[in-house]
Amino acid sequence: MKINKGDTLEEISLPKPDGSIFNLSETKGKKVLLTFYRIAGCSFCNLRLNELNKRFSEFGNNFTHVGIFHSPVDNLKSYMDKHGELPFTVLADENFEYFKKYEIERSMAKTLNAMLFKPHKIIPAMMKGYIPTKIKGHLDIAVTDVLINEQGVVEEVYYAQKDIADHFEFEKIKQFALN
Repeated sequence: MKINKGDTLEEISLPKPDGSIFNLSETKGKKVLLTFYRIAGCSFCNLRLNELNKRFSEFGNNFTHVGIFHSPVDNLKSYMDKHGELPFTVLADENFEYFKKYEIERSMAKTLNAMLFKPHKIIPAMMKGYIPTKIKGHLDIAVTDVLINEQGVVEEVYYAQKDIADHFEFEKIKQFALN
């Protein structure tokens, strides 16, 4: 089932890079940007994490981000260690369970679109060392962003339209976080 505005998501329980289990219900009372990313080594995804990390203080104290990757825990850990301490949570969905449940799209056309039309993103990401050397998961996942309010209700959802790295704009996230 696709996620829709007004939905309350069932519990999501997945491991963090250290192997401990995180439950989405732990975010209740905060505004949340939930993102279904691609694989842990994805250049686009790691650049997005880097950008979120740099700007995280702009979102206020009542906001958090939870990112889900289609990767095993050890693979996620090796890539997340490159970021250092992150002020938000990343999780491993090795079995693609929640991606399937919420109908996160797989699209080779959107993958090629990103490669062709976003070199301005992928080249800086690779220069920062975000290169998928250990590919463990589906490369053709089109990201999905979900904005969840303090009561756990989905306020808005964005299934990538143009390419696999098509997210909400930062200003939209900031506006959601601060209002």
